Amino acid sequence: MLNVFHPRDFYYYIINIASVEMEYVNDKVLDIIGISPKDFTVEYVFEKIHPDDKDRFVAYQQKVTDFFSNLLPEKVLKYKVSYDYRLRCADGSYKWMLMQNVTLQTDDCGSVIRVLGVKTDITHLKTDNVPSGLSFLGLDGEPSFYNVPINSQLLLPGKSLFSKREKQVLRLVLNRKSTSEIAELLCISVHTVNSHRKNIFSKSGCTSLVELGSKSVKEAWI
Repeated sequence: MLNVFHPRDFYYYIINIASVEMEYVNDKVLDIIGISPKDFTVEYVFEKIHPDDKDRFVAYQQKVTDFFSNLLPEKVLKYKVSYDYRLRCADGSYKWMLMQNVTLQTDDCGSVIRVLGVKTDITHLKTDNVPSGLSFLGLDGEPSFYNVPINSQLLLPGKSLFSKREKQVLRLVLNRKSTSEIAELLCISVHTVNSHRKNIFSKSGCTSLVELGSKSVKEAWI
């Protein structure tokens, strides 16, 4: 049924973001760009992007990273990324590929672990070689952002400086709980608590507990 709704041929793949490796590539990649699934690597894709599209690709990827790093952890799975670029095929020709990515798996802090990507051949739709902009398409009622300028700052719904766990640690720190007490209350290790404390001070830009408490009230972090 998916073939009915795609404008042309497509293939899909799963990327492990942590290892920057393709864990699965659909066989149709051979029909569309002329290489086998085992040769379709992250390095191959970047190497074969049209020279005029490469800088835009890098800028979009950085914007994607920034976008997801500013989402609440529970919202990371609710966005699809979409943009296009030209990819060189095995025969030397270039095809316009519409790339659409959704996150499959995150860790407890919302960091992306695995991504499902779909690339659709839209060459027949590109009569003027003008690229489409970067879009973040909201799922399950989340707002969408179309043709996002690279240097823009998006006002994300529910944007928060800290993760859910960091907020828990922050409240306990401001309640004068010791590291060992926080670890016991949250059922985590002392090392993990210390990591969260370090992240809290780093993200907030605070250098003292007094400053952290004052800024937390002012910025409504707690």
